[in-house]
Amino acid sequence: MAKKRTKAKSARRKKGRAARRPDMALQLMKVIGALAMLVLLVVIVAMMARFLIRRPQGYVPPVVQMPAPPAKTHDTPAFEIYPQKPLPPKPITKLPQLPGGHPPLVAIVIDDIGYDPQIAHQLLSLDAPLTFSVLPYGPFSRKLAAQARTQGHEIMLHLPMEPNEYPAVNPGPGALLAQMTPDQLIAQLERDLSEISGLKGVNNHMGSGISTSPERMRQIFSILKKHNLYYIDSRTTAETVARPSAELLKIPFAERDIFIDHFVDEGFISSQLKKLIKRAQDQGYAVGIAHPHAITLKVLTEFLPLLKEKVELVPASMVVEAEMGASLAEARAMP
Repeated sequence: MAKKRTKAKSARRKKGRAARRPDMALQLMKVIGALAMLVLLVVIVAMMARFLIRRPQGYVPPVVQMPAPPAKTHDTPAFEIYPQKPLPPKPITKLPQLPGGHPPLVAIVIDDIGYDPQIAHQLLSLDAPLTFSVLPYGPFSRKLAAQARTQGHEIMLHLPMEPNEYPAVNPGPGALLAQMTPDQLIAQLERDLSEISGLKGVNNHMGSGISTSPERMRQIFSILKKHNLYYIDSRTTAETVARPSAELLKIPFAERDIFIDHFVDEGFISSQLKKLIKRAQDQGYAVGIAHPHAITLKVLTEFLPLLKEKVELVPASMVVEAEMGASLAEARAMP
């Protein structure tokens, strides 16, 4: 009897295991089915997204680029933007004294160097201590500046600054703009200064839109003072505040007396050179600004003997020193 019961229990256990096997198989089938459904759902969603967000034919994803320094360009920039009405001449500040028989001092600054190497080479070959003001990103700026230094000429940075006519008139690569924050303006100025080695000073290229801002001029002059550079105000606006800003920061400073060639005409350029001589005789020194025009080169070449007879042509830094001395003497003489 006991054996029969044991056999019966063993049979029931086998029957239970057999009954459970189909249940496990069914669970496995359910898991596999659920995974298949999930994969199918992902594929369907991806296909729908591709259909709904269809890009136009030939679409190329945009490439995000980091800001790059201004590229050197062979496009010749505009020369100065001259005031619509002639500016009144700046007040005469005479030298306290000139050595006996010593002629007045004249500096002629040639702006916008860096784009026309042929005329620049001819100007460099003139027998005169001209001062060359170089734009920071011209295709030939560094090479011409190096050549000028080798030949003993003084080098300035012709600093692009926003004019009143901006953005219709663009001052070119490296320009200081009114919309810049102080940090941006200072960083741009530092980059511009680093482009040309051996600089002695700076003058403004255009700049009528910034030269009237005391805050902007003080920011500029704080950097020039750090680099021991002088500044010559091209005076492209009657409202310029460059002089009081320079006096506040105590940087060497002078102003343009005569634009020599803002009308590119042979007779006009000759008359402007005569005015430059007269201005120098009246106050003991003068600054003239010219540009690398073929006609300017021609007239200047012909006019050099008369200039040398009437005045002493000197680098711009010597006229800056003369004007600083004259201004100091005038200030001391005031009650």
